[in-house]
Amino acid sequence: MMADPIGEFSLKHTGNTYGTNSDGEMTSSVNFQGEATGFGTVWGTLISSNALSETNATSGEVQWVGEAFLEDGSVLGGIGNGTWEKSENEHLWKLVVHVDLSNGEKHRSEGSIDLESLIYTGKIYQG
Repeated sequence: MMADPIGEFSLKHTGNTYGTNSDGEMTSSVNFQGEATGFGTVWGTLISSNALSETNATSGEVQWVGEAFLEDGSVLGGIGNGTWEKSENEHLWKLVVHVDLSNGEKHRSEGSIDLESLIYTGKIYQG
């Protein structure tokens, strides 16, 4: 039985940066900003890499690095690792990311990114 979500998020795509890593792979940093339940304003980047020949891959690993600007004026950092999977014949990516927060908490986010809307939405779970 799956736990109930503790919140939701909706983040708008604000741009991409591309590069290469030390293995010669193509890297993609996809920036988002928006709101998340209990976190207020959230800014973050999804980072992935793959061999140039794998540009059309349908799944892979992803890292999330971001900050939440809480209502009390404090800032909470988060670093997460997870996976993405692309839906067949459409530009829709599903992601599951396990995030370590700077306050010691651990959360799991499950969501999707839709190329048409440029929105990353999903739910947040404890642990």
